[in-house]
Amino acid sequence: MDLTWYILGILSGVAIYYIFMLSKKSASNWLLLSGVGAGIGLVLFSVAWGVGAILEGVPRAGSMGILFFGLPGLVLLTVMLRRVRQQKELS
Repeated sequence: MDLTWYILGILSGVAIYYIFMLSKKSASNWLLLSGVGAGIGLVLFSVAWGVGAILEGVPRAGSMGILFFGLPGLVLLTVMLRRVRQQKELS
């Protein structure tokens, strides 16, 4: 379980660094960058939920958590990154 939190901490740090570099490279507004951050946060939360539930012995709760938190996170992340790319092409 400790390895899971260690890996999630590393992924969170990489995500924060990615958002920071994205804000430096493109002239995105705060709403797009917060949407990217929320999408990454939802995906990481769903991974933590799923792994934690499976390690506790309730795989159905893990799969439902991944479905309920991961799918909206992926949709939000996809939409926001497409908007960032679109805004980058316009400028």
